[in-house]
Amino acid sequence: MNRLFSMLVSILVLSTGLSAFAYSANAADGYWLDQYNAVLFMGLFRLDTELEDMKQKGAAVVMVHADSLPDPLLRWIAWRANRTKLMPVAWIQRPTAANLARVGQVAGYRALQVDDHFFARPPVSLANLRSQLGGRQLWCSFQPGQYSWRAARHCDHVDLQLYRQSCATTVDLVYRLGIAGRRDTAVAVYHDGSVSDDRRLACYRRRVAAIGNRLFVFKWKNPEHWFTVIPRGLREGLSRLRHS
Repeated sequence: MNRLFSMLVSILVLSTGLSAFAYSANAADGYWLDQYNAVLFMGLFRLDTELEDMKQKGAAVVMVHADSLPDPLLRWIAWRANRTKLMPVAWIQRPTAANLARVGQVAGYRALQVDDHFFARPPVSLANLRSQLGGRQLWCSFQPGQYSWRAARHCDHVDLQLYRQSCATTVDLVYRLGIAGRRDTAVAVYHDGSVSDDRRLACYRRRVAAIGNRLFVFKWKNPEHWFTVIPRGLREGLSRLRHS
């Protein structure tokens, strides 16, 4: 546990020193808050500061990696996010029926989000999952091969995870999937804070707007390109933690 805490503190120190370079002037629609950073921010009494920073950078949504966080911590994050005028969304990446039922009932969250991990092997149907949420929204984030209009009709927010593709390939996929011009289906774009992603995002904004779709830009509070300046041993430890 001490080793984990030391690594997380090292990340925070690096992030503070690199913050001038890590974030683009381009606004994000939402931020993904992973469970390790969530614990770190609360432990260092920085959660409110980090949430306010997300808000100042244009975000309306904070997507909380909720799989392993206990309910009291999830409720605390939701409370602080709501006070900051950020919409808290509980994002599940290890979808079991029990985990979905548990997180879907945690107070303070206005939506539950499922992604490609859910659609690879759904433990419950989308119709049943939606009925469990008691009026809360269901957000669905599809990989291209998983998307169907039949599935998407159960979701309050729909996006396509095309953010690892080039600008031209993204537009081509939008046409081939038959979603061109659908304002109810967003193209999800991940921005890691780098200059190259600034250029890519500018192309996405221009091309996706031209075909009539929405763009949903999200960032991670600990952008991946920071790992290139972290010592190799620490990077390998973090990689093991992220995939455990």
